[in-house]
Amino acid sequence: MGVDFVRVVPGHGNSVARFHFTEGRAVHLVLPVFRAALAIPNVSFLWNSRAESLLIEDGRVSGVVVKNLRNRETRSLRAPDVVLATGGFESDLDRVLDNWIPGLPRPGPLLIGSAVSAMGSGHDMAVDAGAALTRIDRHYIYVNGLLDPRDPDRVHALTAGNDQAMWVNANGLRFTNETGFDKDILVDLLKQEPSTYWMIFDESSRNAFGMRGAAWLKNATQAHPILDNPQTAKRAQNLQELAAMTGLPADALVQNVQRFNAMVEAGEDTDFGRFSQSDEAPHKIAQAPFYAIQMFPVTRKNMGGVAIDRQARALDHRGELIPGLYAVGELNGSVGINGKYGLDGMFLGPAIITGRLAGQSIAAAHAVAPIKPAVEPISPSPDAGSWQAALDAEDLESILAEPRDGYWHFQVSHKLVLERGYQCTRCHSAQLPFSPVNDRQSMLAQTEVCANCH
Repeated sequence: MGVDFVRVVPGHGNSVARFHFTEGRAVHLVLPVFRAALAIPNVSFLWNSRAESLLIEDGRVSGVVVKNLRNRETRSLRAPDVVLATGGFESDLDRVLDNWIPGLPRPGPLLIGSAVSAMGSGHDMAVDAGAALTRIDRHYIYVNGLLDPRDPDRVHALTAGNDQAMWVNANGLRFTNETGFDKDILVDLLKQEPSTYWMIFDESSRNAFGMRGAAWLKNATQAHPILDNPQTAKRAQNLQELAAMTGLPADALVQNVQRFNAMVEAGEDTDFGRFSQSDEAPHKIAQAPFYAIQMFPVTRKNMGGVAIDRQARALDHRGELIPGLYAVGELNGSVGINGKYGLDGMFLGPAIITGRLAGQSIAAAHAVAPIKPAVEPISPSPDAGSWQAALDAEDLESILAEPRDGYWHFQVSHKLVLERGYQCTRCHSAQLPFSPVNDRQSMLAQTEVCANCH
């Protein structure tokens, strides 16, 4: 379909390389697949709508009830088969904690690091149709979350790291091997009271700090959106001042940094085994200014979900089929291949594979013949050379002033437009005006501008 994987690397804890990368962000995986779908005449898309419930007739799933979030209209869509691909439930903290990992202390606090749509809606629809849930208490909990400074509710997280940093708990003490396996660090972190820690590093390793989890992180500004933001990072000229800013005990912080530096000089971490020779050791924490960032456990992915068979067909508690219903992707917990712990590079593959299995199963059941792609090339509009934008930044600010149901993507992307000072013509044109995009040619044209934000 045109997806170009440019490298495969070993993720942390993996025995072989499974972490696949496209050039740039994940949009370069999604867009080629979307473009291929646009070329198939009987594939259509219904935007700004939410699936409310499944239709069940004569013991078979026969469609879905959907609500248009913009005009609030509800309609029923019928089909001989329904594939649920609604993702996980890790943005529903109550659901996560109600199905917490057996044997581990419940975290406090716990941040949200999954998609805004990962609320378990597909799980609820499947259960209402009689499907069983399995391995629902298995979660991939990240240990490197920081509060998103743009989240007014202070529950959503970005993920961040610095492989040169030292981590200390609320008592100013190291408590784990900072570069160990996630599953071991999680246990060590949840034993702390509270289950949070501070990442400590200095100016010499400032550039080793990295983060991900929000489109605005790409913002090109002189100031660093995290390190130069007092909401997210504390910065001081000495460790005593840093301790006062964080609430950490000054004596304990100073002593632990000194001990850490001494082990770096000696080339061996005798406390937690992070390094055993000098060339593996991180930098000493000695060059002002010093930084401290508070980190939290954060939800990410679930490794349990709707029970399926080898054709991605949903199953009930007896292991029998739910006629007409399929469950793919994180909705089925990546078919359990991660066991009790998650590994990077082990979620995208199962999502693609289970979707493919569902498609093959449905096609075989209905003897579907191949359909010839049929999207005509886009020809320039007569007024393409003279087209001009009808709105300015002030107009856009007025439009964005009030949140509106069904406009989440519009609001997020256009807030970035204002922040980055983009001109309307960067995305809009005679082929892609301000009016809603409904035809295939316009949708295809729109895919050319997605990378402006993603």
